[in-house]
Amino acid sequence: MLFHRNVLGTVLFLTSIQSFGSASMDTVPPIHGSDETREWIKRIVGSLRQPWIEGFKSVLHTTESSCATEVAALIQAMESGHEWAFQMLDASSGLQTGLMKGNFRDVGLYDECVEANGQYNHVNIRGKHCMVSLGSASPTSPAVIGIDYLRILSSICVPSSCNETQVEQIVNATVANIPTISHLGLEASNAFCADVGSDDLSAGEIYTLIFFLAVAVFMIACTICDFARRHKQTEASAVMNTLTKFSLYTNALAVLSTKVESDTFQSIQGIRVLSMCWVILGHCFIGLFIRPVVNVFEVVEWASSWTSLYIQAAPFAVETFFLVSGFFTAHLLLKALKSGRQINWPMFYLHRYLRITPSFVVVMLFVSFFINRFGNGPLWKIWIGDHVEICKKNWWFNMLYIQNFLKPELMCLLHTWYLAVNMQLFWLSPIVIYPLYRWPKHGIRILGLVLLASIFIPPIVLGINGYTNRTFTMHVDSGILDFGDLFNFYIPTYNRASAYFFGMFLGYDVATKKRQLTKVNVWINWAATSVLLLFCMCATHFNYNNAFAYNRVLEVVLALTLRPCWSVAIAWIIYACTHGYGGPINSFLSMPFFRPLSRLSFSTYLLHALIQSKRSAVAQTPVVFSNSLIVSLFLYNFRCSTCAFEIQPISSQIHEYLIDLVLSIVAAFVFTLFFESPLVVLEKIFVSSKSEVNRVTLVRGTDNGLQVKEEGIRKESTKKD
Repeated sequence: MLFHRNVLGTVLFLTSIQSFGSASMDTVPPIHGSDETREWIKRIVGSLRQPWIEGFKSVLHTTESSCATEVAALIQAMESGHEWAFQMLDASSGLQTGLMKGNFRDVGLYDECVEANGQYNHVNIRGKHCMVSLGSASPTSPAVIGIDYLRILSSICVPSSCNETQVEQIVNATVANIPTISHLGLEASNAFCADVGSDDLSAGEIYTLIFFLAVAVFMIACTICDFARRHKQTEASAVMNTLTKFSLYTNALAVLSTKVESDTFQSIQGIRVLSMCWVILGHCFIGLFIRPVVNVFEVVEWASSWTSLYIQAAPFAVETFFLVSGFFTAHLLLKALKSGRQINWPMFYLHRYLRITPSFVVVMLFVSFFINRFGNGPLWKIWIGDHVEICKKNWWFNMLYIQNFLKPELMCLLHTWYLAVNMQLFWLSPIVIYPLYRWPKHGIRILGLVLLASIFIPPIVLGINGYTNRTFTMHVDSGILDFGDLFNFYIPTYNRASAYFFGMFLGYDVATKKRQLTKVNVWINWAATSVLLLFCMCATHFNYNNAFAYNRVLEVVLALTLRPCWSVAIAWIIYACTHGYGGPINSFLSMPFFRPLSRLSFSTYLLHALIQSKRSAVAQTPVVFSNSLIVSLFLYNFRCSTCAFEIQPISSQIHEYLIDLVLSIVAAFVFTLFFESPLVVLEKIFVSSKSEVNRVTLVRGTDNGLQVKEEGIRKESTKKD
């Protein structure tokens, strides 16, 4: 198999690097002053890295470029004993331990590489950290959209003028010059290098910086006006009252308030927050296959065990979001229609677009032009750099909310496929909701047909194309984490519509029907809900198990049942909590601390993937996976001693997942104060009609979608308490 050849080749390669110069090394370091110690260390580094030096020389014979000039100066600097030159060698990968456990990714010492900076013969040389993949020159695995988690990645520190092609040339020359592995057919490929930062700002960065500074100055000024008005306790001008609506202090109080709102469903606040936490948890797991992990084989084994069930079932949290979004859209719009209010349908859509899109644009703007100023690291190119270019090119897909259909594998901010699907379903919702109000019998038939279509279309598509119900498929033999089904089947709108329409059906029922259930009926419904949830969880685990052989008929059955069963179960929980049948579950989901977090869930969803990606991109130390890693993962220190590492736990033993969650919530709070809340205020000022006493307005829902909310405009709306 391919990865076995990779492992064998790397073992021989790195062993050869060590043995190449071992005969010339002193076995015991000098015990005298630091200068002698430094000289001894340089002799060790030079001996162990001699094959790398031979690889560097290959550039001199094949090209005339600034890279060749800097490499020549680097080699001469090494021969002259310059410490910064040996520092570049020392930062490169050496003998890698733990290959039998799956430790295939060695990022070297990033900081040591980029800190190397020197001059020789009037040639300035600065270290640049690069990663290179080493494997078979003729891979047999078919091309897939995914992660080759068993492909070996090693680091090399090169002069900053060298590009990825020249890096591959250096590594290939090094392999060719080692007789013990040159016959194995190993080849370096897919090199990527960390960008060497420039102090000069591009035009896009300058405009983005001006925008963010302008927003910050404006918000701070409005906050000062708010405090000034509160201090004087006098009648303020209309301009002052308008400015105070943007106050950070006032909006912070509104976001953090635990006051019960009469027109909201309190239990849904808890459902939103818990679902958001589950989404972040699932995304945290995917990062294990990209960032350095010492024991990848144990991750693969764990992924097929029952203890990984909470990760395998995490995609059901998205079903919950769709259900809640459909519920609010149908329930509150039907209530507005039944009250006799006229709906301005163009404004209905405009409100929705204006509530979601500006915040979305702010995040895309930050990613496209400014995120590279907030960090760098060994894997920055994979996690961040490539996505920056995608956002610059394909941002308009997101503006039209069609990114889940047009080149989804090149989507700017991959997790925002949910926003596209939710927006598309919202566009279709009046076609179903208005007949429910105007012609209830016909409306029910239309909703029933749409719901049945949304249930039966996914298994038909799956059966025809041979897809699976998994978000990813782990091919153990080839070491591939395949995301093909994610793009082809998981994120298309037709596959996610059933939960939304189940939510609309629930919203219609709650808005128009009143019934009393007996205790027996309630217990039966709760028991059925438990069975449905248990079925969904167990069937999902069986489907993800590596021992599961692909069965198209079984996949069709799962596509037909899993999402509808989960939607029905969550719909009952909402219904029961709404009508007083929730008991302790309703009490828990309606707890006050969920309310502020629920208001932040939209911003949390937008930002959490950026935070997780940034943390993984700058990671310079490997982690050790354990059975409780995702829930109780410890951070580890990385200590290098003659190219071997030792993992040590940090005393604080900070929880990785909790770090992602807490940072996401804090970032969401700041983002909400500076962007979300002001955008809502602006929308109300410039779009809302003040002469309309009772109206239907669209407000941002914390289910990452939209709520339709009945709102009156009071005469004192411009005044603050």
